[in-house]
Amino acid sequence: MPAAVLGVSLDQGQKVLVKAEGKTVYLPCKVTDLQNWNYIHWYQMKDGEAPSRQLYISQRGDVTRDTSEANDFTVDKTMLYDLKLSNTQENHAAVYFCAYWDTSSDKKVFGSGTRLYVTDKAIKAPTLSRYLPSEKDKSDKHGKKTLLIQASDMFPDLVKFVWKRKDGEKWTDVSEGEVLEQRNGSPAVTVTSMLIVDKDKAKNDYQCTVTHEGNTAGTKTLEMKEENSKPTKGPTDGDQNSVTCPPSTEEPITNQISGDSEQIPSMFLFVYAYAVLLMKNGLFFSVVSIFLLKRKVGRKDKSSKT
Repeated sequence: MPAAVLGVSLDQGQKVLVKAEGKTVYLPCKVTDLQNWNYIHWYQMKDGEAPSRQLYISQRGDVTRDTSEANDFTVDKTMLYDLKLSNTQENHAAVYFCAYWDTSSDKKVFGSGTRLYVTDKAIKAPTLSRYLPSEKDKSDKHGKKTLLIQASDMFPDLVKFVWKRKDGEKWTDVSEGEVLEQRNGSPAVTVTSMLIVDKDKAKNDYQCTVTHEGNTAGTKTLEMKEENSKPTKGPTDGDQNSVTCPPSTEEPITNQISGDSEQIPSMFLFVYAYAVLLMKNGLFFSVVSIFLLKRKVGRKDKSSKT
């Protein structure tokens, strides 16, 4: 999403760019409604380091560089605030942010950032595993059921999940409070998103759109229907539940379906997190109940004395 304050907006486009060494890459920053006295600042943030400003650009295209490394970047006046890197090297791998000063709040506003990978490694779409609740789902005892999508075996290892629920004929976004997300980095990066729903709503139609950042053909929507939750070893040519992608130069996103939560190693962590949430709510209810009971007893003692 573009960053915007009082009409000014920054849009950095793609969140991930992958380039081999020695190639040319453009780091975009589309700016609208910037005042003529303001500047666009570019920051570089390498893994494990704080952001460091590299340069800033005026509306006339004048560039002021803060570091020697900033000499590797040029500004094309036809794309005023974009950075051009003509000879990518490993040391250029980082997250790049464009930003500007907002005088009304006296703070700097940053764009969403673009991560640059400098590598010969090919883009690899994730394998998507889908878990649908069965009739004997263990989470039934709390009146809840879980829908789960897991992305693994991918490069770059950045994915975005968007859950939707069908209300009548329309699809509406699911609130963030109903979704839990976990990133597991051992032995390989696996990202899991779980939607917790009331048991009586589990039969509704849900869908999850998974976007693989950096992959132009990497968006796939999976339907989540309880009646289709039958265990299988994975997609086959005749499997109606399998997910396929349109032809592309990259490896397609694939899908596996499981009706057994034990086949998903991260599942217990979500169940644990949900159990902790229930315990906290129970503890809060108990404390409030004790407080109200004591206050009621105190009022009775006071009235008996009077």
